[in-house]
Amino acid sequence: MTPRVIAAQVCEALNRSGAKYLVIGGVACILHGYARTTEDVDILIERTEANAGRVLAALARVGYGFASEWAPAEILKRPITVIGDDPAVDVFTVAWKVKYEQAAPRAEVVDVAGVRIPLIALDDLIETKRTGRLQDAADIEVLEEIKRLRG
Repeated sequence: MTPRVIAAQVCEALNRSGAKYLVIGGVACILHGYARTTEDVDILIERTEANAGRVLAALARVGYGFASEWAPAEILKRPITVIGDDPAVDVFTVAWKVKYEQAAPRAEVVDVAGVRIPLIALDDLIETKRTGRLQDAADIEVLEEIKRLRG
C-alpha cells in the first residue's frame, strides 16, 4: 500500500473517534506535493487526556494492538510515542517547537480516497522540520521550493 492509502486508513479511524490531530511528517510532505517515500504516519495531537484516549482507541481498532497498552496520560508525558510497525504511527504531542493548538487554525483539509485528512499548513510543516536531521534538512529545501512556486 502507498503512504497515502495507509494514511487514509489511519485518518478514517481517527476521524470516526473524534480525535483532534494533524498529519505531519513524510505523509504531509507527500500531500503538499513532494514526491518522497516514508515508512510511517506521523500525527500531531491535541494535548488532552481525552483526545489521547480517542487516538489510542482508534489506532487499536485498526490493527495497532500496542495502542491499547498505552495509557493516555503516558502519551502526554512524551514528545513522541511510536505505535506499531510496518507502518508505525508516530504520535507527537509536540513536533519540534510546533504544537497542535498553534497549527490547527492554519491547517487545511485534503481528501484522500474519500477520507478528509487534516493536514498541517506548509509553513508549520517546515517549522516541524527544523530538527537538524539530514532528512529534515532535505525536506525543508524541497518544501521551501514548493512554497516559492505557490507564490
